Amino acid sequence: MSLLIIPKLICAAIIALPGYLPVPNQERTVLAEIKENQQDITLRAATKSVQGMYSGITVTWNNQTELFPWENISEPAYYPEVLTANIDGEGQDEVIIILTTGKGTGARGSAIHVLQEDWTEIPIGDPIAKAQNSLSSMYKEHQATVEYTMNIAGKEYAYSYPVEDAEMWFEEASIGRILRYRVQDNKLIAEIPVQVSPGTYTGTIEVEFRAYNGKLIPSEVSYIEDL
Repeated sequence: MSLLIIPKLICAAIIALPGYLPVPNQERTVLAEIKENQQDITLRAATKSVQGMYSGITVTWNNQTELFPWENISEPAYYPEVLTANIDGEGQDEVIIILTTGKGTGARGSAIHVLQEDWTEIPIGDPIAKAQNSLSSMYKEHQATVEYTMNIAGKEYAYSYPVEDAEMWFEEASIGRILRYRVQDNKLIAEIPVQVSPGTYTGTIEVEFRAYNGKLIPSEVSYIEDL
């Protein structure tokens, strides 16, 4: 091979590399791990954090490791959650990984990945779209108060607040700025708070998933009022 060709091959290889490069093992940060029920699972950052985010996460599951192009906030308080459960009701437990992808005043972004034993992911539907289809609201502003009338999953709710309680009130009840997930009794549930201002919450819409045709789809919708 001509020596002139070698630099070109090296350049081509660099261009073909992904946007994140795994760092040496000793430099990787452990983000989450569990060792229970004959499962040994560890999540590590594949790169050093950039602007408060890890881009690229490795999953080691019973001595096998895969790299995924996932992102998570680099602050320890927002590290991923990893757990196992049989949420599709078939075969073995899945590995459920819940990531925090964004945060702010009255805002939090989450992503979830469900891995099967062969490392394939179970597709997951959009719970926010399901919740939005179950919510309608009306807003009235008076001299001293603001009022919201909501219909959520077929039930009506009414709320009234002093105008001075918030600098800004939304013209309708808002969801989607905050999304969290949890697993309870082998069921995946999305938690979506209902906001009427950046810091005022009326309650939380919960969307329960069910397995259908190899997917997890948003199914039952319920609402829990804040006390």
